[in-house]
Amino acid sequence: MRFKEFLIEASSEDKNLEQYKKWKKLINMSPSEIQSFIDSKEGKSAGLSRKEASKEGITSGRDSARAIIRMLKTPFKDWTENDLKWMRKQISFISRMKGVKGALKDSEGNPTRKLLALKVWGHNPLKKS
Repeated sequence: MRFKEFLIEASSEDKNLEQYKKWKKLINMSPSEIQSFIDSKEGKSAGLSRKEASKEGITSGRDSARAIIRMLKTPFKDWTENDLKWMRKQISFISRMKGVKGALKDSEGNPTRKLLALKVWGHNPLKKS
């Protein structure tokens, strides 16, 4: 490997590690919490189905939930390029959705679509650290 290629690879690894640290802060649900959520009545209605998402040209939140569960169970050093791609999508979605105005619960105390969307992507803004 030439020196220039080495520098590019090292820089890319540093960037991935930096993004991973951000991802770890945003993904505040455990694999079992995410699985319980997507198996629940609320979780089944959260996010788009694969078919709906495909029509929109986007990724299904339920697919993301399954990817997050797998990624949380896999050491970062063993992640694939596909995992890194998912990580970037998850960071982007959660960061954008957190900034969307609106309540997390409606006037009757039911979760809003915003809360359901965040949870299906592994982030529960109501969870105490």
